[in-house]
Amino acid sequence: MQHMEILEELKKVLHDLSGTPTESLSILDDLCLIKQYKKRDLFLTSGKTPIYSGFVAEGAFREYYTDKNGREYNKAFCFKGDFTGSYYDLHLQKPSLVNIEALTDSTVVVIDHKKYQQLVGSDAFWFRVSHALTHNLLMKKFEKEYELLTLEAAERYELMQKRYPELEQLVPSYHIASYLGITPISLSRIRAQRRNKFLII
Repeated sequence: MQHMEILEELKKVLHDLSGTPTESLSILDDLCLIKQYKKRDLFLTSGKTPIYSGFVAEGAFREYYTDKNGREYNKAFCFKGDFTGSYYDLHLQKPSLVNIEALTDSTVVVIDHKKYQQLVGSDAFWFRVSHALTHNLLMKKFEKEYELLTLEAAERYELMQKRYPELEQLVPSYHIASYLGITPISLSRIRAQRRNKFLII
C-alpha cells in the first residue's frame, strides 16, 4: 500500500468517527510518519516515556502489562483500522505502564503526540476530532469492563471470535486466555465444549 493510500485510509476512519470531511484532514499529510514493524517489534516499551500514538494500516498488535514476576496480562488487541498507543501514558507523559508488541509484520501511521496536542489546543476543529477519538476509546473500555464483569467466559470467548476471527491464528492460546481473564486450562475446556456441541448438532 502506498504512502498516500495509507493516509487516505486514516482520514476515512477519522471522517467516520467525527463526521469531518476528509479534505479538512489534509494537515495529517505533514504531521504523520509511516513506520514498518517486524513481528515481535515493540511499538511501545514499558518503562519508557511514549512519544507516538499510532493507526494500524496493516498487521496486528497486542497491548499488555507485565507484573513484577514477569507474567504478562493482555489488555487489548489491535488490527487494521484500529488506533494504538497508551492514551493514559501519553496524557501523563510518564514512563509507560504498557507494552505494545507487533503480532505480525505491520505498517503503522505514527503521530507525534506533542505536535498533535498542540494542534488540538490551538484549533477548535481538531479539538472536535480529538473528542470523537477519546469518546470511541472510552466506549470500547466500558464495553470490555461490562463483558468481563457480567458475561460467562464462554460468552466472552464467542464474542472474541466474532470480533477477531483471525486472532487464534496469530497468537498462542495463553495470550487469548489472558485477554479473556481465564486460565489456559479453562480456555481448553471451553473449546472442547464448543467442539462437542457442534459434533452433536
